[in-house]
Amino acid sequence: MNKPSGGAVLAAATAFLVGTAGGYAVTQVIRRGHEIDLENELARLKDEVSQNTKPDVPSDEEATAALAKSGRSMRISECKPRQFVPGVTCSGIITTTAGSFAGVIQPGVLSFAKIEGVWRQIQ
Repeated sequence: MNKPSGGAVLAAATAFLVGTAGGYAVTQVIRRGHEIDLENELARLKDEVSQNTKPDVPSDEEATAALAKSGRSMRISECKPRQFVPGVTCSGIITTTAGSFAGVIQPGVLSFAKIEGVWRQIQ
């Protein structure tokens, strides 16, 4: 039986290593493509969930209308859902618009609920 020459063994070993490395590289490219697809899908799902779970919150005008009888207005900076009762708790800048304290501006937190389609301040 003929013994393979050193050049043939070296060529076979090189071909094996190149094939293995090439296969690994292709596998990594495919794997990264799947990871990117999964990351994009996860981002899409997170966005979809956040859009579906955003609480209905009053605008500055709706909050001001709800406070009109009390002689105050509000510029809302953030609203969060109330835990155990309907409505939202909003923080922002409250301005007194009537009475002896008219013009007083201070930060504050007030709660609102939509009752029969209209935002109202609640306690």
